[in-house]
Amino acid sequence: MIGTFVIRNGTLEPASVAMVPADDPDAFHGYGCYEVLRIRNGTLFFPEFHDERLLRSATILGIQHALNPGDLVQALHRLVDAAGIAECNVKVLLFGREGKAADWFAFLLPPLYPPADSSTAGVTCTLFHGERPFPAAKSLGVLVSTLAFRQAKAKACWDALLVNRRDELTEGTRTNLFYVDATESSGSILPLGAAGLARTKPGVFTVFTPPAADALEGITRRTLLEALATAGIPAAERSLSVQEAISGQFSLLLTSTSTGVVPVRALLDADDNCHKLPPTPVFQAVRAAYLTHLDEYTSNG
Repeated sequence: MIGTFVIRNGTLEPASVAMVPADDPDAFHGYGCYEVLRIRNGTLFFPEFHDERLLRSATILGIQHALNPGDLVQALHRLVDAAGIAECNVKVLLFGREGKAADWFAFLLPPLYPPADSSTAGVTCTLFHGERPFPAAKSLGVLVSTLAFRQAKAKACWDALLVNRRDELTEGTRTNLFYVDATESSGSILPLGAAGLARTKPGVFTVFTPPAADALEGITRRTLLEALATAGIPAAERSLSVQEAISGQFSLLLTSTSTGVVPVRALLDADDNCHKLPPTPVFQAVRAAYLTHLDEYTSNG
């Protein structure tokens, strides 16, 4: 944690007094939800979306609370103003209580950046068979993600991509997944299941992402889709099997609040075989669309 202030149940307090007892069962049994926001150059990005998702997560998990829409946004701005820190992350924790309203806290953390060369060299990820319970909720129950991420670190990988029981990639432990067909310049046709077919023309590409029903709807996922729509770049939900992911046909991108948009250069499968992925031919266009979206948000804020 950084800074000298925290928010506790909507009130700005010194960090030294806003503590959770070590024997608090509700806090340490993982019954709760959380958010991580980004402050860059003094701008708090998309607090209204994080507010919305925190309340949605609490509803999914059946957590009683006293928060109204907009309460979190106001409290976070008070915290940011008091701290005066231009570059950091903000973490929000909401602990469910039995028979009473939840307690919630917000505090500042050092910023997390991807490797300096990640936007050009990409990152390596491992595959981990596991599914988060209640995937639409950003829950404090992070055992699957923790095991997967520790495995990734042990293999010198940047993140682990979760694989569900249908042998489909769903999301990273702290990232959302996007991908494009590296052969789209030839005008390929990709099946979209119930959604029909995604037809492409030479020189036109579609950015795909796994269905929202199978993954957490990350804020960067949401805002990147908005940015792509504004830029006129087609996007669609489509499942991606492990066999497709390692086939060499698809280029992968990862998104998160802390790291933005990062290409994946290789995947390690369950047997630690390394599958190099084709360079993402449209990465610069996707990244430029997203950075433009962030600039517009900053200028309009």
